[in-house]
Amino acid sequence: MNAVAVAVEREIVCSFIFKNRWARNSLDKICGQHSSQVTRTEGELRQGWRLKASLDVQKSQVTHRLRKLEKASVHSCARRPREELLSLKVSLLACVLLATSLSLSIDHAALIKQELNNQILPILTSGGVHINRPVSMCGRSGSVPTVHRGIGNCPLNFILSLSQESLIQVRGSNSSVQLSVAFVSGVSASVTVSAQGVPAGAKVLFAPASAKPSFSSTMTISTSEGTPLGQFNITILATGGGLEKSAILSLLVVPIVHDIAIVSTLVKRTATVGSVVVINATIANYGSLSEQFELQAYANTTLVDDRSVPKLAPEGVYVGRLMWNTSGFSPGTYTVLVAVPPVQGELNLLDNSREAGRVLLIQSPGSRPSPSPAASGGSQGFTYGRQLAIVAAIAESAIVLLIVLRGRTKSSTGNTSAGPRKI
Repeated sequence: MNAVAVAVEREIVCSFIFKNRWARNSLDKICGQHSSQVTRTEGELRQGWRLKASLDVQKSQVTHRLRKLEKASVHSCARRPREELLSLKVSLLACVLLATSLSLSIDHAALIKQELNNQILPILTSGGVHINRPVSMCGRSGSVPTVHRGIGNCPLNFILSLSQESLIQVRGSNSSVQLSVAFVSGVSASVTVSAQGVPAGAKVLFAPASAKPSFSSTMTISTSEGTPLGQFNITILATGGGLEKSAILSLLVVPIVHDIAIVSTLVKRTATVGSVVVINATIANYGSLSEQFELQAYANTTLVDDRSVPKLAPEGVYVGRLMWNTSGFSPGTYTVLVAVPPVQGELNLLDNSREAGRVLLIQSPGSRPSPSPAASGGSQGFTYGRQLAIVAAIAESAIVLLIVLRGRTKSSTGNTSAGPRKI
């Protein structure tokens, strides 16, 4: 039994030793691979810098040789006699060709150097940025490598924008403008928004005033009776992560004005009794607040149509139609007037009414006069009575004339039958 136990323990120990050796060999292999990769990367970087240094040395040597050749050529060309002018020209041509080839080599070396400089960042330290990190390592949102997240290697970058660049606001009122802070790249950090250049008596509030991008904020601008009138440029600042962005909002503060005006009116000139006359009207709000008003149409002094306009914004224009049903109106000429009753606080009333034109109402052929009262205020019964009185007066005059003529005829007949009188 002891021999068997010893054999089992020996198997266990040997198996443990074997497993530990396999794990150690695997670990050494993995570490060796990473070490070789790191060594290869370092070697490539060193080779690049060595190539750059070698190109710099070659450039300086080529430049030095070129200058020596130029000096030697000029010196030798000055000493030769005139009869060897042709050989001197050949030598100069050779010198020029050599200088050109050397210049091309220098330019090629400069291009290689520029390419190396673009691949590797300059050796500068600013904050927590790595000194030799490739430019592509700080990309846009979603493209930053995991190795650079949360360690401050990539600086925060964002964009500040406003929903509108200008705003017209009545003194003593509130207005709202939306702003957004959009994340671009880097490690997200808290960004705070604020305002500068706010006029006296005004306040600017942000909700929220600070958050991590991307986020939106509502900017509320409040003015009071003490806020001066005029135009002001408010600077909106967004600061965070060592970066500051700004945007300009143009604010125009205007006084409170109520002014509804009739701009134009139009109506047709002729219509038949019983038809519907369309009256077109254009209304404008020249005030600084939205207004609700009534639109009315008159034929002479009779109100023929009325409608309500619920809301018209400042600088807004409303185009409406009013209908005049001419049933019950007598033929004649009517003056059509469009009017807007003054709104509360309105001072300028000269443009609240406008004449649309004169409409001639005519009786349609084959129709009888309407017994209903006319819009002009005359009575149809009175018209008929007047006509009957005229007919009666004409008849009476004819009878009187007939009697007079008859009497004259009888008197002239009697005198003829008596004969001449003797004296």
